[in-house]
Amino acid sequence: MLMNVVRIKLRWDSEDAAAPYDVVDLDVLSPRARTLAEAVAAAPQQTAADIWMEHERPLREVMPDWRLWYTEEVADRPERRSWRGWAWYPAGSAVDPVAYLEREAGKIPPDWHVLGHMPDTPVASLEAGAGDQGMTRDMVLRYLRGHGRPIAVSTWSAYVARGQAPRPARHVERTPLWDRADIDRFLG
Repeated sequence: MLMNVVRIKLRWDSEDAAAPYDVVDLDVLSPRARTLAEAVAAAPQQTAADIWMEHERPLREVMPDWRLWYTEEVADRPERRSWRGWAWYPAGSAVDPVAYLEREAGKIPPDWHVLGHMPDTPVASLEAGAGDQGMTRDMVLRYLRGHGRPIAVSTWSAYVARGQAPRPARHVERTPLWDRADIDRFLG
């Protein structure tokens, strides 16, 4: 019996405006994917459109020239941006909506968090989603590259297999997720 479900429209078809809505059990999603589903569910017509994101650090820490654009008060707040990075999800796709949401959530950098469908309307699981430091392999490799340690996919896989890099902390379906704290320790 599904207890905590949302009815959301993730699928689109250029030929058919009446693509189906999916019923998604929020309790089976990772915290980050859950925030995405909650944001879509709160949007008008429960459709996947713009989602607002929030950076974990204040503007003054991420923008060197913040004084040109922001007041002291505003610079103490986290940066917010709209996000519309949804991949095409055709109406006839055999991909499960949970797998789709997890894949889309994996695109969000670990230092950004889903805020909601509007910047002043946070999702119920905002705190849990912000605390989710799970990183897909591609996110790990981008993170390492951004910290001056570019590693190829095959090299990373070999490091993990030999125990020279951290093992995934958990899996969402078949997708391995690493905790950012483990990756930070690896960077040493």
